[in-house]
Order: sequence, then C-alpha cells, then structure tokens
Amino acid sequence: MENRTARHVLFYGCCLLFLCSHAYTQENKDIAAEGVKFLQEYLKIDTTNPPGNEMRAAVFLQQIANRENIPNRIYDLGNNRANFLAVLKGDGSKKGVVLLHHMDVVPAEEKYWKVHPFSGAIVDGEIYGRGALDIKGKGIIDLMTMIHYQRQRIPLSRDIIFLAVADEENNSLGSKWMIENEPGIFKNVEFLIDEGACALFDKTGKTIAYFFSLGEKSPLWLTITFKGEPGHGSVPLENSAVNRAIRAAHKILAYQSELQVLPDIEESLMMCLATRECEKMPGFSNNLSESLRSQLFLETIAKDPELAALLKNTIAITCLQGSDKINTISNEAKISLDCRLLPGVDKERFMQKLMAIMDDHTAEIKIEEYIPTTKSPRDTVFVNALTQCARAREAGVKVIPVILPSSTDASFYRLLGIHCYGFESYRIREEDSALCHGNNERVSVENIKFGIEFLTDILAEMAK
Repeated sequence: MENRTARHVLFYGCCLLFLCSHAYTQENKDIAAEGVKFLQEYLKIDTTNPPGNEMRAAVFLQQIANRENIPNRIYDLGNNRANFLAVLKGDGSKKGVVLLHHMDVVPAEEKYWKVHPFSGAIVDGEIYGRGALDIKGKGIIDLMTMIHYQRQRIPLSRDIIFLAVADEENNSLGSKWMIENEPGIFKNVEFLIDEGACALFDKTGKTIAYFFSLGEKSPLWLTITFKGEPGHGSVPLENSAVNRAIRAAHKILAYQSELQVLPDIEESLMMCLATRECEKMPGFSNNLSESLRSQLFLETIAKDPELAALLKNTIAITCLQGSDKINTISNEAKISLDCRLLPGVDKERFMQKLMAIMDDHTAEIKIEEYIPTTKSPRDTVFVNALTQCARAREAGVKVIPVILPSSTDASFYRLLGIHCYGFESYRIREEDSALCHGNNERVSVENIKFGIEFLTDILAEMAK
C-alpha cells in the first residue's frame, strides 16, 4: 500500500509539473517529430474504402508498437481487412479509456489535389493526404501519446487502450466485429474518445471554442418498395410502380419536419449564429436565446442546410430504382431514404408518420440500417478534464458540447454503457473543418505537436 501511494504521489507531481508548463521538453519535441514522420507514412498507405485494405495499416501500426514494447494484437477480419489493438495496463484503480480511430478513408480524386492524396507531403507546414483530418491524424496523436507514457514509465491508474478499426466509412465492420467477438475488452472501460469535434480558431487566430460531441443523430436507412401493373413503355400506366414511387418521393420532399432546439446544441447553435446579422431576420426578438424559442426564427435559420440538420429529423432521398430496360414498365420500384433522427425520437412512430405522408397502400418499408440514438452525459471526468486543460492554456475559453448530424462508431460503444465522446486533439481554422472528405485534406505539423501534448494533459487530468 505504501509503495502504491508513493507511486501515485510521484505520478500526480509529474502531472502537475506537466500542466503548469506547456513548453516542450526535448523528449516531447522528439516524439512530436516522430509523430509527423509516422503520419506521413500512414497517409501513404491507401486504405480507400471500398475496399479498405486496412491490413497494411494495421501492420504499420503494429511495427511502431512493437518497437516500443507495447503489447498489441492484429485481428484479421478476412479480405485484407483488420483491426489493431494496443494496451498499456493501469493499476486497476480506475476503469480504462479507449482511444479510437478508423484506418479506412473515403476516395480522393488526384486531379483536384495540389499534391498526390496519398503522398503525405508537407507543404508550407501542413501535411497533405486523404485521412489527415479524418482520421489518421488523430490515430497518430493517440499512438504517440501512448508511446510518451510508455517511454516515461508513468504509472497509470487506467488502462489506455489504442484501437484502430476497419470500415467506419461504410458499414462499421471493424467496430461491430470487436463488440461481437471481443466483448471482454470493453468490460472494464469507462470512457471512449472517438472522432467528432475539435478546437476551432478564427481568421485572427483567436480560439472560438473547444468543441466536443456527446452524441449523434440516429441513422435510419430505409428502402420503400412500391408495386403496380407492369407493361410496355409505349402505353403509360398512371399507377405504375415508378409513378407511385415518384409521387411518394414528391410528398416526402414537401414534408416539413418539426423544428426544435435541443439543450445540448443550444450553446453551439448560438455561437454559429453570433457572426450573422440575426437581428435582421424574421422572428428575431431582443436576443438570440429568446429568438430560438420563435418558430418563425427557426424556420428562417433552417434555410441553411447545415443548421437545419441540427434542428430536425432529416430525410434525404438517395436512390430511385425502377426498370432496368427503357421500354419496360416494371412490377416494382424502390426509393432509398437516409433518415437521421434527433435524440429521443422513436423510430416506429417516425416510420408510421412516413407511411402516412406517402399514403400509398402498396408501399412496403424495410429497415436497412438503424443505430439507436445515444448520448453521453455532460458532467463526467473526461468533460471536466477537457475543460480544465483547455482553460489552463486559454483562461476562460469556452468548451461546448455538440450533437453530430452524422454518425460515428461511438454510437455502438455507448450501447455497452461506455461514456463516449468525439474529440480530436486538433486546433484548426474554422474553414478547415470542411476539408474532411474534401480536396487537399491536410493537418498542420504544429497540430501534431499540440495534439500529443494536449491529449497527454487530458489523460493525466483524468488520472487524478
């Protein structure tokens, strides 16, 4: 007991020293430089999904972990797909924390890029490559933070679990596989830090806020099938399956979902609106907070698709399928819908409403994918640690929770009772957030340095 107490005193002393001084030691400079080189190499590995081919990335990460004597394992998922796990054991006094990222990336069209999207080239202090922000950069920051703890032999109260998964950009094969086949890994885990949000700064260099996500809208992917009499294209049929599908689609497009401001997005919504001339908008009264209670004001700001996605259940018609021959009227036609539901919305009631809107007795609905809406609490050790570390750097800076309009793998792990948050240890320009899935995706060299130090601080604060 005395030895454990002594270790804890030493550990907390080191943590306090680290938090009080943000100047890098030589070791920190070295580890940041290594992180930049590793990210360059990581970005050169083409893990475009489909097909993914994450095995090469898993082997690359394992080679780094092996050099540092960090226990690890590759999970072979078949078809050159894989997950990678590395673990630093704590003393068991606190439950573990998972640092999660995905190895796959979305496609990139080289002709629209300044450099090759899988070059990892550094231009003007920024590392270019598909996945730099989404989300291989976070993966390297996570891994180098773990390496820092390993090299310094810092005692841990929590297990630190580094998890790199396959297929997040498509069907989340990697996370689903881990939860189904290796549930024991997550039994003693309290927190999971995934992608989702980060610190943003404006054109003057001033930090806008540190954002973190505590939940996502629920994805509900539907296929609606319509039936009608078949025939030859030369004799149009008013109630053909395709016509029924088109009429139903038109009704869906005309439907206006109810607008509402969830408590967990109000602060971030007000910040988004702060730079706009809201006082000139219909429905504005006295101040933003009061105006957000006005339906007219909500209808006005909802004309912005990005804001609308935060205020309502959304329905996007993504596919329309009829005959595969131009002169044939088919028996069936289908439309595909990507629906995203706000937290607390019951999917059965939503689908009943959808069927009533379409008002077609031939319509048959099929759920292709559904992940229940999940949300983590705002007052936890992680949120408090993030807030403390952010304000240690910038006194009084805002730390703001958000709900993501899209989904991440965190939604699967919340169902296990784990507190999951989306936070990438970056500090980026506001406009650079659009680089994910875009052309010339990049992250600054300075961000890798910042990210390792900041995540190290957060984990140290969580250990107290």
